[in-house]
Amino acid sequence: MSIVKILVPRLNNKGGIANYYKALRPFLSSKAEYLFRGKIKQKEFVLISVLRLLNDYIKYCKKTFEKETKAVIINPSLGVGGFLRDGIYLLITPKKVKKIVFFRGWNPDYEKKIEKSTLLKQWLSFTFLRADHIIVLSSEFKKKIIEWGYKNSVSIETTIVDENLLSGFDFKNIMHYRKKLKSINILYLGNVSKEKGVWEFIGAIEKLADQKTETKINCVIAGNGSELNKLKDYVRNKQLPVQFSGYVMEQEKQETFKQAHLYIFPSAYEGMPNSVLEAMAFGLPVITTRVGGIPDFFEDEKMGLFLNNREPEHIADKIWYLLERPELMEQMSEYNYNYAKENFYASKVAERLKKIIKEVLTEQNSQ
Repeated sequence: MSIVKILVPRLNNKGGIANYYKALRPFLSSKAEYLFRGKIKQKEFVLISVLRLLNDYIKYCKKTFEKETKAVIINPSLGVGGFLRDGIYLLITPKKVKKIVFFRGWNPDYEKKIEKSTLLKQWLSFTFLRADHIIVLSSEFKKKIIEWGYKNSVSIETTIVDENLLSGFDFKNIMHYRKKLKSINILYLGNVSKEKGVWEFIGAIEKLADQKTETKINCVIAGNGSELNKLKDYVRNKQLPVQFSGYVMEQEKQETFKQAHLYIFPSAYEGMPNSVLEAMAFGLPVITTRVGGIPDFFEDEKMGLFLNNREPEHIADKIWYLLERPELMEQMSEYNYNYAKENFYASKVAERLKKIIKEVLTEQNSQ
């Protein structure tokens, strides 16, 4: 029987790839076997990091050279570390094994480096562009892969909503519950860093707080990151209606989404942000930038609103536009809830991934 090996970070990691495959596991075939790789830790001796990588490569070779192994899925990011580390996995994969590459992260700055570097382009050609199939998270990334000279098929996929996160969630009851809340809760959930637009978001909340209205607005920022302490100091000094929840998981994460009325995502660049898909699954209208794979599915004024820029005044205007239209928000909520159920649940994504694997293996058998 054909065995598919999937190279993933250890599932006790908090990273997006680990969580993705943890959620997919119950829905994949029993013939899909995970190969775990370690993660370089901060402040770790270089020698220990090198030995860890070598150990991972050796274990990978042993598993992929097994007779039953017919395909492997490698999950790199287009960035400094993953580009080199995961490229080596492509080089040491046996010729008999079909190679599927799923680009999970895409750093536009690193893309520019590749464009300017002959050496990086050669590495790309000798590794990732020799895959039998490539999966990306947006049509923009697909276009770039083809521009770089990739000749085989490219699929566009999404990240997922872990169905366990929605355990016990009842859409109609939650909509009724949200209407009874005394304030309108606007949520950002993710890494608290500059590129995610958290300062612009806080600037928008400051603009809204200056408006004298009867609508009580509260902002919730859930997550950790480099800007968290500075952001807390700013909010405290300005006495803004902002709460910080820290990193939330499982039941606490579900409660955070249940309490929200609107989700904001003003990021500068992305692949396919899980938090946006999760917000939709919980029936939240979304205000977002046009980044990564979001424009491939997001319907402006049906799922929420696109931001044309990340200026605080513009974000505030978009928020206020929706708050003045509760019936429109309710329509968006229901539409997003149903759309996420049909397209982003782990069971749905697993079926699409299994179809890709089957097609790749079918091509192998026909050759």
